[in-house]
Amino acid sequence: MKNKMEWCLRKGEICGRKHRGLRKTDPGIEQSKEYLKKAEHNLEFAHDVKKLKKYDDWVFPVAFYAMYHASLAILSFFGYESRNQECTFTVLKYLKSEKKIDITDEDLNSLRRARKSAGEDTDMKTLREDFQYGSKTKADTELVKNTIKAANDFVKNIKGLLYVMYGEI
Repeated sequence: MKNKMEWCLRKGEICGRKHRGLRKTDPGIEQSKEYLKKAEHNLEFAHDVKKLKKYDDWVFPVAFYAMYHASLAILSFFGYESRNQECTFTVLKYLKSEKKIDITDEDLNSLRRARKSAGEDTDMKTLREDFQYGSKTKADTELVKNTIKAANDFVKNIKGLLYVMYGEI
């Protein structure tokens, strides 16, 4: 994990302001709150899209990014700026291993996996990519429902973590 963190930080030094890695920043709650607002905004949109039933393909990218923005809220609180999904996941794992956040393995895994559908775990990133870049527009109703639930649970849990650490959100 240490090597991956170092790689992410080196990648954050490349390309000036628009880096593609991880940078140390000033820690704080204000940016965290903004990321949580964005996560909740994305969740609301995912629910709206689900109700339409015609645009199932957009549930996956929106739910994924709700979870991702909640993850960025944690990183921001600890003074990290990430522009790389693998680096974001690495920092979450690092903060957990250092006992700086009390996040469960289930929460970490829910970021990477949708709930079981048709007997299989499905990688959230792959789902997002398949539906965002692929030609399919319809998805299994249960998978849509479970994906939104996973996103809701994740954002709620991250918000709870920040509340415990900071005292308000």
